[in-house]
Amino acid sequence: MTFRPFASRRATSSGEARLWSDNEGGFMAALVVVAVLVFCLLPVVQLVSVGASVVREDPAAAIGLLTGPSVTRATVNSLIIAAGSTALAVVLGGLVALVLATMALPTRRALAFLFVLSLMVAPQVSALAFKTLAGPSSPILNAVGLAPPPGTANPMLGFAGVILVMGLHHAPLVAIILASGLVRVPQALIEAARLDGARPLAIVGQVILPVIRLNILSAVLLAFVAGVGNFGIPALLGLPVGVTTLPTTVYRQLASFGRGAINDAALVSLLIALIAGVAVVASTVATARRAVRTDMERGLEPFVHRRAITLPAEALLWLVFAATILLPLASLVAKSLVPAYGVTLTWETLTFAQYTETMWGQALIRRAFANSLTYAGGAALILAVLSLLAAYALDRRLAFARMVILPVVEMPYALPGVVVAIACILLFVNPLPLVGVSIYGTAWIILFAYLASFLAIALKPVLAAVASLERDVEEAALMDGAGIAKRIATIILPIVLPSVVAGGLMVFLLAFNELTISALLWSAGTETLGVALLNLEDAGLGAESAALAVVATAVIAALMLLLEATSRYFPENALPWRQLCGGKDGG
Repeated sequence: MTFRPFASRRATSSGEARLWSDNEGGFMAALVVVAVLVFCLLPVVQLVSVGASVVREDPAAAIGLLTGPSVTRATVNSLIIAAGSTALAVVLGGLVALVLATMALPTRRALAFLFVLSLMVAPQVSALAFKTLAGPSSPILNAVGLAPPPGTANPMLGFAGVILVMGLHHAPLVAIILASGLVRVPQALIEAARLDGARPLAIVGQVILPVIRLNILSAVLLAFVAGVGNFGIPALLGLPVGVTTLPTTVYRQLASFGRGAINDAALVSLLIALIAGVAVVASTVATARRAVRTDMERGLEPFVHRRAITLPAEALLWLVFAATILLPLASLVAKSLVPAYGVTLTWETLTFAQYTETMWGQALIRRAFANSLTYAGGAALILAVLSLLAAYALDRRLAFARMVILPVVEMPYALPGVVVAIACILLFVNPLPLVGVSIYGTAWIILFAYLASFLAIALKPVLAAVASLERDVEEAALMDGAGIAKRIATIILPIVLPSVVAGGLMVFLLAFNELTISALLWSAGTETLGVALLNLEDAGLGAESAALAVVATAVIAALMLLLEATSRYFPENALPWRQLCGGKDGG
């Protein structure tokens, strides 16, 4: 089978024309449009509608809430934390992306994998890891005599800790966004600069950075959005010392069960959506300008090969990752292996009781694991099927509407999770029309929110794969009387299956440890791993929460390793850590 770009295809045969006009295809396209509207647009419309009605009913009360001391303080805190964490994320993520893209490092792929692992680890796990590492009870620091004195405050609690952990957590996101621009830098420009005698730093500053400047701006804005909407890190490192942000304020409002709590939460969520929306729109407008056009005959490849330069850079990256990723995770493991708070880890104190008795012996933990597996697995499976149908419909039937449908699909993913959760609450708090059944307070509302939030993740690789397919074989099958279901099952699916699997597994990775959405939507019996960890930490069960975090992180790492081991079956750069390597090993 041959491939050619989507833009070059034209309806030049009666068979291809029939692909666009058969009734079955029209019915499937209608179903896809309905699914997109229900999952992605309806919750946001409901949130805006409720917020507007609250303002209309009592404008003074709405203005008073949004300008009151608690919301004002949370807004200022959110902006400060988002700005500080964005600065750190852009510096670290940008340096890592540039080093991996320009230097031939033997361990380049391993570095990229470890860096992205720190992003896939849940934010609350990262916060707990740093809190465990730096506190007076730190098993690792106590073992070497460097722990703060007993009774002193944990240095990770407060503004500095939240900014540090959030910046480190979002740095891989920045690197991935920059990597998507770096692969478009023509290698011919690099070779021409080297022929003119330009040194590597001059090439980076005068050739590479100007080409990717829009990607840099996009990375800054999206890291800022991620900082504004992050819930897990401020919840664990900010709330204990009274540092509130907009997402934690919404969480507290819903937890108060006071009169009008849901309306107050809706207004604050709209404020979060407004801040995030401005940044997302600015990013979209900036990247749509495409001021720099390049010839992509051959993309950027590592051009720094001298070991006198690459060896120190490689060693420095490993040192930084060891201090910011491996050491905090090791502190979690150490804390989960000691019997009580403040005990130093030795061969005599080492115990697996947190795993064999306490953690697995608690019904909450077992239920949380089962729920997270079920919700994440169900969302991944449903979105894998939906992404296949949506990609086919968008390519074959709805190409004229792609510029409208795709932004709608991207909207819930771009919005902070707290906004999506509140939108789902408002949508389902009353019984559904016609059937008279409410899914509020059930597992279905969590699953719905996952489907809305992660559809864009599942769709992106499948749409790219379907758009690259030639239509000749499908036209022949259609002439033989094959219906759309048979054509998709026997022709399209076998070819794009790796993309479908990659998209589904990425959804599972993101949903398995998710906290922001489930923290606002869970009820008795529907706790997820993120909720269980937060509850354990709030209850002062540090060793138990550490054990849970270790197991959850191990599951994510194992799945990522499985994806890496089978990466040859996936489209190029479908996996985010492969994007950092630009498809080249560079070793």
